[in-house]
Amino acid sequence: MFQKIYCYLKSLPLEHNKKLLVIMLGLVMLFALVPRIAGMIVDPESFYHNDGMEYRDIAEQISKGNGFSVSYYRWYEAVPDVPEPLRTDFSRPPMLPLLGAALFLLPFDWEISAIVTVHLMSLICILLVFLLGREVFKSNTIGFLSAVIYAFYPYSIYHSLCWSSENLFLIFFCAAWIFLIQAVRNDFNLKQAALCGVFMALATMTRPQGALVFIILGAIAAVVFFKTLWKEREYAWRLFRGTAVFGISALVVFSPWMIRNWYHCGIPSPFSFYGAYSFAQASSDVSYVTYQYVDTPQYQEKTDAAWDKFHKEKTNALKEKKAFTLVEADPYWKQWAWEYIRENPGKMAFIVRNRVLHCFRAAPNAAAVSPKIVIILRIYFVIFLALILCGIWYARKNRAAISLLIPPLCALILAVPFLMILRYRYPFFAPFAAIFAAYGFYELCRRFFNRKSSKLNLELPQS
Repeated sequence: MFQKIYCYLKSLPLEHNKKLLVIMLGLVMLFALVPRIAGMIVDPESFYHNDGMEYRDIAEQISKGNGFSVSYYRWYEAVPDVPEPLRTDFSRPPMLPLLGAALFLLPFDWEISAIVTVHLMSLICILLVFLLGREVFKSNTIGFLSAVIYAFYPYSIYHSLCWSSENLFLIFFCAAWIFLIQAVRNDFNLKQAALCGVFMALATMTRPQGALVFIILGAIAAVVFFKTLWKEREYAWRLFRGTAVFGISALVVFSPWMIRNWYHCGIPSPFSFYGAYSFAQASSDVSYVTYQYVDTPQYQEKTDAAWDKFHKEKTNALKEKKAFTLVEADPYWKQWAWEYIRENPGKMAFIVRNRVLHCFRAAPNAAAVSPKIVIILRIYFVIFLALILCGIWYARKNRAAISLLIPPLCALILAVPFLMILRYRYPFFAPFAAIFAAYGFYELCRRFFNRKSSKLNLELPQS
């Protein structure tokens, strides 16, 4: 019996049988749809969680020829005495609204089209995790295991129930990372560098947190360039050309949105203007009370009170200053954030410490879910984390694999000045963690079976 198992594993049919690989991936996607569809049936209202109605409204206005605009005032905006029925939006990046606007052109009910699109995006995410895992380790088997782990990762299921930007970001982000690895492996191939820049820009125009990746990659490229400039001049200039093409390609993608922002508010920014408000909320008693009462029965009452007080005070102040757009309010949100940091260093230390710890949190707030779910998720994440750490250790000499640590690092850095909720962590963590977990599982199995099969002179091939 053991000999049959060893021989089967040694043959690794996914490496040699493309037809079987396609069938197996198809089955994974089919089974992955089951919890996603069931979740929508059980909780249909979750579809518009995470700002879904706001994205839908902007999409509808685009489809009507009103541009990127909204038809109502958000909780963080001051309302003038005579409200405007339609206002230019500066809060949300453009990619998800553009996708939503395209759905309004279809001859079907928008919500049905959006639900189908959400499921399609979920399946594309699974495919891209497979492709990224395969690219990193040059192994269909590890790519397949990565796809399986990601497909049934709890938060990948949850974020496939909502009309939100996480999965669209993940699609662009994983595609960018595939081309990044290919470009570096192929002596900074210009075509692959260009495609990496295009997809990284599209990701950033889906969720602006992607901007930090540009900074980190730019810093790494600069260090390597100056380190190799004198000893490996040809390599350094290939790196320079590849980086330049990457940046120019990204700038080309950013440029229409930059022109739009310049036209409407005089600032040629490739990003939305939500950051200052997020910074202010993250540096306030709203965040302090959140971490004071997290996982307690008083959480909802205390945070609701802090939330209402904070926004009432700030929107009233904005109304007095006649700052009715997010661009006009931008300097005030920044001012209030810095004032809170200077006046409450103890509270800020408490907030930042808990926000960093939040990045490693296994389960949602215990005040919002049942104790059984919390226990199940914690057990799941203990096993998941063990596999991730094994994968990182076994892949420590693989530079392409180590590059997968950059996105989680970005999530950790962003947690210091800005809000941290598990939704923000998901696209920077889930696909890359799934790949490390898959490699950790594969290596553990390989080493175990090789040890057991030594008497039979059988050995699994390394990836």
